[in-house]
Amino acid sequence: MHNFVSEIVNQAPQQTSWWLNGGGWFVLALVNAGLAEQKNRSRWTWFVLSLFLGPVATFFIVVWEPVAEPPLELGNPFARADDRYLTLAFLAFVVTVGAVLFAVAGQTWYMWVASGIGAAALVLFLVLFRRARAKRMAARAHARSASVPTV
Repeated sequence: MHNFVSEIVNQAPQQTSWWLNGGGWFVLALVNAGLAEQKNRSRWTWFVLSLFLGPVATFFIVVWEPVAEPPLELGNPFARADDRYLTLAFLAFVVTVGAVLFAVAGQTWYMWVASGIGAAALVLFLVLFRRARAKRMAARAHARSASVPTV
């Protein structure tokens, strides 16, 4: 009779190659991103550099002095209504294209319905974008004409 437990116990230990396959380098890149942020450096830049340089990037982050001033903060890209509508229109476009591809490949009727809804959302967001952009441009033109002194 074959004993299942003894077969598991007597197995040769398998060497895991998790570190060699990139898992360890990914974790190291995350740690380096945190270290870089503490020294007022760009998290994203050092994360990408660490994916390629690994421990060498860690060495440079630890050895280099912190940056005196923190990097410039980017403004909110969705502060204006027209930017929000353009982003939503792009998202609706991507979803619509994906639904059309699934509908063609899978030949399912509900993906065609999803494609139609996505296309309607795309048109709606584009119309809202055009209105918001026209409103902002009109306000800018009005402010410019109000600031110009008349002679």
